[in-house]
Amino acid sequence: MTETVDRRTNFWIHMRNRYEARRTIHRRVPWKGFTLSAVNIVAIAFFVFDRPLAQGTKSLAPLLVSIAGDVTDIGKLAWILAALSTVLVTGYLVRRRLWKVRRRFRMVYFAQMAAYVGTSVLLAALVANILKFAIGRARPLLYEQEGIFSFAPFNMDFLHQSFPSGHSANIGALFMALALLFPRFRLAFIGIGLWLGATRIILGVHYPSDVAAGLALGAWFAFAASILFARFGLVFSIGRDGGWPTPKLDRLI
Repeated sequence: MTETVDRRTNFWIHMRNRYEARRTIHRRVPWKGFTLSAVNIVAIAFFVFDRPLAQGTKSLAPLLVSIAGDVTDIGKLAWILAALSTVLVTGYLVRRRLWKVRRRFRMVYFAQMAAYVGTSVLLAALVANILKFAIGRARPLLYEQEGIFSFAPFNMDFLHQSFPSGHSANIGALFMALALLFPRFRLAFIGIGLWLGATRIILGVHYPSDVAAGLALGAWFAFAASILFARFGLVFSIGRDGGWPTPKLDRLI
């Protein structure tokens, strides 16, 4: 028992030392500039696009609405966490059966990547759901009765939990995390994330400003988590110039 406690204590001391060694050479999260940009994008969406698109979604082609309904569930927190849990459990079981050090190391690193994505999505989902409950904006489903300026803070009703979009926050965190992990496919991941966010507008359950806020929130948490992991020396590395987090993809080769 004492040996187990000592091992855990040494682990946390080791992780703290890793963090302190990297903290001073890594850039801080640029939250001020990001927040200013996000607020401007959300404000433009709110005042320019929310009203016309709330009216226009009713005339969309049924096929487009059907396709949006089929793919939008990718942004469900339960689906994302189920996929990541499968990766983590598989990595753990495979690692125990591998005898070569290099293969075991690859599986551990792969599990760390899944943990990073999961952390990003969970944090984004938690904050998004707290905000949508506190703000209480009416969904486009109530547009005819209440318009775009209807707010009922701390309302438990699903129809008054529109801003920000929780699905979009999950999608923003997931695909920003993937874009940071695999820079070669960054544009593809960003494009997919935008289209999945748009499905919430097509289905008429969110305004454009809801989706923009959710995507921005999720993307910020993914980026902030990448810096945190880099400071612990996990998944991402720190450049010599203290630049952006760089994935250690060479460890998977």
